[in-house]
Amino acid sequence: MAVLEASRARRARRLPRLATGLLALVAAASVATGALAGRTLLHRGEVMPGVQVLGADLGGLGREAAAARIERVAAPRLRQPIELDVGAERVTVVPAELFRSDTTSTVTAALAAGRDGWGERARSLLAPLTPATELELRLVRRPDAAKRLRAVLRPYAKPPVAAKVSMDGLEPVVSASRPGLRPDLAGLLAALQRRSAAGDGPVPVVFRPSAPAVGDAAARAAAEEARLVVSAPVALTFDGRVVARLSAERLAELLTFKPHSGRLLVLFADEKLAAALAPAVEPFTEQPVDATFDADGTRAWVVPAKPGLGLDPDRSLVAVTTAAHERGERTAALELKPVPAELTTGAARALGIRERISSFTTELGPSSSNRIHNVHLMADYIDATIVKPGAVFSFNKRVGPRTAERGFLEGQMIVGSLLLPSIGGGVCQTATTLFNNAFELGLPILERHNHSFYISHYPLGRDATVSWGGPDFKFRNDLERPIVIKTSYTDSTLTFTFYGRDQGRKVVARTGERTNWRQPGKTYALDPAAPRGSVRLERGAHQAGFDVTVYRTVTQNGKTIRKDSFKSHYIPVGDTAVYGPARTIPGPYFVIPTT
Repeated sequence: MAVLEASRARRARRLPRLATGLLALVAAASVATGALAGRTLLHRGEVMPGVQVLGADLGGLGREAAAARIERVAAPRLRQPIELDVGAERVTVVPAELFRSDTTSTVTAALAAGRDGWGERARSLLAPLTPATELELRLVRRPDAAKRLRAVLRPYAKPPVAAKVSMDGLEPVVSASRPGLRPDLAGLLAALQRRSAAGDGPVPVVFRPSAPAVGDAAARAAAEEARLVVSAPVALTFDGRVVARLSAERLAELLTFKPHSGRLLVLFADEKLAAALAPAVEPFTEQPVDATFDADGTRAWVVPAKPGLGLDPDRSLVAVTTAAHERGERTAALELKPVPAELTTGAARALGIRERISSFTTELGPSSSNRIHNVHLMADYIDATIVKPGAVFSFNKRVGPRTAERGFLEGQMIVGSLLLPSIGGGVCQTATTLFNNAFELGLPILERHNHSFYISHYPLGRDATVSWGGPDFKFRNDLERPIVIKTSYTDSTLTFTFYGRDQGRKVVARTGERTNWRQPGKTYALDPAAPRGSVRLERGAHQAGFDVTVYRTVTQNGKTIRKDSFKSHYIPVGDTAVYGPARTIPGPYFVIPTT
């Protein structure tokens, strides 16, 4: 009993000591928790201590400061080349060309690090006594990353070769396919992204088999189909009767093989087949007629267009293709379709060309029938020409070469101080008339050349000379509306009239005094076609040469829009000594063309 009482006494004495220790432990824990809570509160909005990216400490930094530090350490890292192991060789790529730093995402991860539970916060807040928390740099692929990487690896890849079929006469020949090797770009980009953010050493490139677009079996099937297509001629019919035939050899020439979804389609070349079929229906076709303009000297109106009739290439292609796949009767019915005019009636009316806006007439003077013919022919080439706003009219481009094949006759042309026989004589009459018309409308003159000597039946200083392959006459339509050029002529006059919309334009012209007079003297020429050593004298008009300038002021609705001038330099015309080859010419000379 005494022992039991003693034991109770000892337990009673220990209880206060245990309670005191427990209270001390709880108090210590409360102090630590409070301290952690305090430090956590202290780092609110900042990266917790011990958090790093690429070895750079971000602890205590706010979002902007952390972002700036990440960008500073990320830039040199992404500029460091990475080796790619492509087997026997190694190539390098620069990560910065494939990826960019995702700074925003990396900062967000850094701000969240070390805050996941009490233990994580304690470990972070005890830094640097605890190990650092290393975060991976987050990257984003550039849009052209795969394209850039493919270009780097192209020399090491092996493109597949598709099977092909070609025709050797009537026999289709199959070229076998070959598989290729292609880099696994998706896997390689993922590995490079990881390697760029962390790690070291080369990155191996994995090549995978690449199948050809067309295999051998598909090519053999196409060859068999081609044999059927060229097995016999195809008869072409129109309106129920045979008009032509496509021989087996011609069918083979027109064949083409087009890859599509792993197959080789056996087709006819569209344009070549249409060209081969066109002659068969040509007697039944009609050419479309463009809308044009007629005029009465004051007003202009639209002459309606007329649609034509031509081969329907799409339906005819289907007909021939279907017939060529038949084993029995092989007949293709060709079809025609309406062909619209290039300038429709509606489009011509929409141009708004209604009234005369300028006109000019020149006298043909003493002219041969050949010269009159040429002038009329050139006027016909120019008639109904439409010059749209901003467009440039070129005489040579519009009229074309003056050749016998195009209907031109022999006339005369000016060469130096001589008038010589030439196909297309009369061209300058036409150019001069057109120049004065554009001049009177106040249009910008882009190119104009005067004759070498003065011709009195043209306005002084307002003539224009052209030649094929040489000087041209050009003007630009600077009006708001299009212009149509209409022509009219007799055996003694030529008139060009411009129709469009009047914009209130006025032209005032002034011809200056003739200056720099030069008296005629003897000139010299070389005639390569003349007899060797010969000399002949061509009598000239013995007229003086001079310079003159024409001034032009263009106003529109009372406002001056253009002031310009046109200078002309006319040579004196005396006698001309024409030398043949192998003779010394005593002075400066010009050469007479041989064609």
